[in-house]
Amino acid sequence: MFEFLTLRNVVFTTTFLIFLFYGAYEDIRRRQIPDQIVSGIFALSFLGLVFLENPGAAERTAGIFIVSVPMLLITAALPGAFGGGDIKLMAACGMYLGAEAVFYSFFYALVLGGIYGIYLLLFKNKSRKTEFALGPFLALGILIRLIFQGFFC
Repeated sequence: MFEFLTLRNVVFTTTFLIFLFYGAYEDIRRRQIPDQIVSGIFALSFLGLVFLENPGAAERTAGIFIVSVPMLLITAALPGAFGGGDIKLMAACGMYLGAEAVFYSFFYALVLGGIYGIYLLLFKNKSRKTEFALGPFLALGILIRLIFQGFFC
């Protein structure tokens, strides 16, 4: 597990998590994930193509689309299902993490968000139409995936 623990991986992963959790914080605070966060993750992903061994270019490219396109299609069919910032964030995170990791991250995020939604319904007397920030759940889902895969790309 620690064979991937290089200074380069630590710096990249730490920077990625800073961007990610700052985006989650802003989503809670303002209900918006700033484009600068998404751009920063994309820039880090392009640097990762040069300086990190995994994931490869094809895996990163697939990662851009595997979650964000279904999110976009769902939002087109059900307006308000996901915010534009959430969709862009998952595209950027897919570029950084690769297709498999971002897919599992999104699954974990949906489970956590679903549990929170049930909590709101049962204990806070909210309706099914109640909106909440998804960014923190996306960030937690990604963190869980990073921990499961040995934390560093």
